Amino acid sequence: MREQLIINSATIGDYVRKLRQQNGYSQYFMANAINISQNAYCLLENGRTSMHVERIVQIAGVFKLEAQEFFIGYFKYVNAS
Repeated sequence: MREQLIINSATIGDYVRKLRQQNGYSQYFMANAINISQNAYCLLENGRTSMHVERIVQIAGVFKLEAQEFFIGYFKYVNAS
């Protein structure tokens, strides 16, 4: 039986926040990089807005990650929590 992979808005937001802080980026920088308002970005990080794959790919690109690398890191992050 295959393990089901679940992506949760809150945990993906937490993971993005962790990456942002590790890279020393502000929410304002991230919002500008993906062309949304700082308030909209804050809602993404706080899990109050769902992230679509296209948005995740954009965010991964800011961190110079391929989408696959981003998701591998995310699942490691979730499993370590």
